[in-house]
Amino acid sequence: DSDGRRGVTSLPDATIMAGGRPVTASPQTTQNMSDDTDRYRWLVMAVVLIGTLMVTLDTTIVNIALPRIRADLHAGTGIEWVVTSYLLAVAASQPATGWLADRFGRRRVFLWSLAAFTAASLSAALAPNLAALIGFRILQGFGGGALVPVGMAIVVELFPAERRGRAMSVWGVASMAAPAIGPTLGGYLVTEVNWHWLFLINVPMGSLGLFLGLRLLRDSGYRNNRRLDTLGLLLGGIGLAVTLFAVTKANDWGWVGGRTLLVGGIGVAMLIGFGVHERRCDEPMIDLAIFQQRVFSLAMIITLFITAAQYTRLVFVPLELETVRGYTAFHVGLLLTPQALITAVGMMIGGNLVDRIGARLPVMIGAGMMCLAAVSISRIGLHTSPVLIVAALCLQGGGFGLCAMPTTVVAMNTLPPHWVAQGAALRSLNSQVSGAIAISVLSALVAARMGGGHPSLTHQQGAYDSAFLVVSIGLFVACVFAFFLPGRAVRRAHDRAEDAALLLD
Repeated sequence: DSDGRRGVTSLPDATIMAGGRPVTASPQTTQNMSDDTDRYRWLVMAVVLIGTLMVTLDTTIVNIALPRIRADLHAGTGIEWVVTSYLLAVAASQPATGWLADRFGRRRVFLWSLAAFTAASLSAALAPNLAALIGFRILQGFGGGALVPVGMAIVVELFPAERRGRAMSVWGVASMAAPAIGPTLGGYLVTEVNWHWLFLINVPMGSLGLFLGLRLLRDSGYRNNRRLDTLGLLLGGIGLAVTLFAVTKANDWGWVGGRTLLVGGIGVAMLIGFGVHERRCDEPMIDLAIFQQRVFSLAMIITLFITAAQYTRLVFVPLELETVRGYTAFHVGLLLTPQALITAVGMMIGGNLVDRIGARLPVMIGAGMMCLAAVSISRIGLHTSPVLIVAALCLQGGGFGLCAMPTTVVAMNTLPPHWVAQGAALRSLNSQVSGAIAISVLSALVAARMGGGHPSLTHQQGAYDSAFLVVSIGLFVACVFAFFLPGRAVRRAHDRAEDAALLLD
């Protein structure tokens, strides 16, 4: 069963090889083999989750501590680079992760990345000044950039197609839980201990992950010795980082300001050059023909809209509640806790549904729930009951959980083995880019709606509401695209084709 397909354990009598001769195994022996394989799969999943938790936790845990870090390091301007440098490094490193995983193997790349991330975390905790801290955060980002997509590729290849939904839902709960608890955990560590523990917390986690990974991970999955596409790496990685930097700074520089247009234009030109080069390259870093897979492309579009909505909820709802209603950070955390739990439940349900009935129905329902919730949030007034706000947030969180994993699973299931690592990298990159662009664009919209001076609370509330109205339009588009995802009949046809291939083998 190690090749990721339904194996001989599903047959009445399994034929295995012993001493070079075919031997018929008893049903009991076959069951024991299956139990051992399942146990190994979930042990590997635990290792992958450690890496996923570390990387996603560091996207939000540091934000709340920036004032304290600036004071302790006697830094002036530029403290925001502690966060920005990490996010840009993660994004810039991800286009190369597919090539790395195919060239050197999933196990080696995952362990290298985990070791680099852990060492950089320790160095960041001991940084003597702001420049050193930013440098170590860049190393953290480069190390952590591969952990999520390579970990996803390991999970996809480890579990057979008919069980990937349940497996990916467990992975998804971990990947979404870490950013949600990051601000709360960061606030506690900064207040009760010190900011150094924001990075030191990664050291025992990373050490445990390395210990378990060295003992448990096997070198499996697709391998290819194609050469490194150096020009593609430079154009794609640098172009992506420059473009995202321009987008994140656009609200400070002005969206039509000279610096925004210059920096953004350079980044976009490099990305266009990347696309042209990859289409002509014999051994591209990312094979753009992957987007000719209709289901994969549909899933990427849907992921873009639902991820943008998720980031909008995570960023703008706390800002709205604190600035307009005067809630404390602790009060906001209490209001957001139920939707985090509902999201986790939704992910487990969505993962099970995609294994049973395909992706179309859960994604349509989930995106529809998110759209309805976004419209509801866009109608919030100054006197709207907190109970209604929590209900709308739970509706959106549950909808996201219901459609996030089916979208990912159906995208990865449609890919042949030689595209799995590249597909995982593109899926992870899609989430990073869509979240960053959504926050920057909607921040500009909210600022424009507020205007200058001292807007009234009603005016501020309306500005935040407009962001969710825009998001609801994107979610409606996602709902429409979800209709064209595979349904139950396609899912069963895929299973029959897989069984036929097994029998021919």
